[in-house]
Amino acid sequence: MKRRQLLVGALSAGVAPPLLAEPLCRQFGLQGRLELVANSYPVMQHLAQRATTCNGAGLHVNFKLTPRAQSEVETAFASGGKSPFDAAVVSASVFSDLYARSQLYTLTDLVRKYGARYKLEERMLVRMDGEVMAIAFMQNTQSLYYRRDLFQRHGIAVPTTYDQMLEAATRLRALEPNIANPIAQTYAQGWDLATEFTNLLFSLGGSFFRPGSAEPVFHGSEGVAAVALMRSLLPQMSPNALASNSDDVMNQLQQGRAAMGVLWASRAIRMDDPSASRVAGLIDFAAAPAAKRGGGSAAHLWWDGVVLPRHGPAQREATFLVLMEMLSEASVEAGNDLTIWVRSNYKPGRTGKGVAQAMAAGARMWPAEPFFNLAHIQVGKVLADAIKGVRDPAAALAGAAAAYRLTAIEKGYIRGDLA
Repeated sequence: MKRRQLLVGALSAGVAPPLLAEPLCRQFGLQGRLELVANSYPVMQHLAQRATTCNGAGLHVNFKLTPRAQSEVETAFASGGKSPFDAAVVSASVFSDLYARSQLYTLTDLVRKYGARYKLEERMLVRMDGEVMAIAFMQNTQSLYYRRDLFQRHGIAVPTTYDQMLEAATRLRALEPNIANPIAQTYAQGWDLATEFTNLLFSLGGSFFRPGSAEPVFHGSEGVAAVALMRSLLPQMSPNALASNSDDVMNQLQQGRAAMGVLWASRAIRMDDPSASRVAGLIDFAAAPAAKRGGGSAAHLWWDGVVLPRHGPAQREATFLVLMEMLSEASVEAGNDLTIWVRSNYKPGRTGKGVAQAMAAGARMWPAEPFFNLAHIQVGKVLADAIKGVRDPAAALAGAAAAYRLTAIEKGYIRGDLA
């Protein structure tokens, strides 16, 4: 299987949104009722608004925004009958799972027919074995957020490694009594914790699998070192660190309770919102630190895009045209500051530099192996106990590797005898 081909382009931020032009999709006389689904956050709200401008006498677009989008998409796309959703917005990791299970509809013919009209760019086309299986519109990665004013006040250099990050936290804790927990990270048990582990593991030079196979190796020395590094951060973090998701970390930074932390670059624009942040304009951004000196940034490059279910309703062409309206140049221009767009008319700015910095610092694309998510899930189950010291890290990771291996055998990724 060839890895997806996604060309990451120039990045950016920052202009006032113009009035939306009359949507091109209304010129096609589209008919029917379309059901779309995505996670709920500002850029998705913008896309939903743009999609519903296609509504007309014969067309009604319903865009469901829900924090449970991933589970709903996986259930709907796995259905043996017709999917209740005509299209979905998914992340790179969800895409990999859906593609591995042959649950996606190829977009190649629709791209050929309408790509030029909507100025689709090659960098937006996610190809698998030559077929366009998704259209990427947004880029993301984890970046280091830090209080520029405090670092400058105390002459602290911006950390490029986790050791430097811990040194900076120790100094800030002593010099800034109002910041008892200088570091905020997404350590919520499960997906968030496993993703932090993944970032550190690769930065340390480790990997999840033996090259060219699905056999696990994430429980080796680099994996144990990654857990030890995660554990070393806990004394500088909130007592509720193992329940902190992206919203919690963002709030700690916005309210001035934390001085630095690694968080998704797509949330950077919210740091400058004076209605939500007590430190608007005081937080700056850099590449996520490396887990060791000389290692790559402990972050991965992501994309989000749109897909159609293999067993979807019949109105695929109408669905595609609505998606094209959502992802048009006009839509990107109107929502320029809401995310890090893939389209080349996205205009760079202060809060949109996370992906470019991560690339320059050696961040990799998020793993694309069809069996990766199986291992990621098992790691997420054991890390909290390992980090708290309730369970030996090596034993915890070995248990996760054994559990993953059983599942991988069941799925046919590893040859073996379950008995």
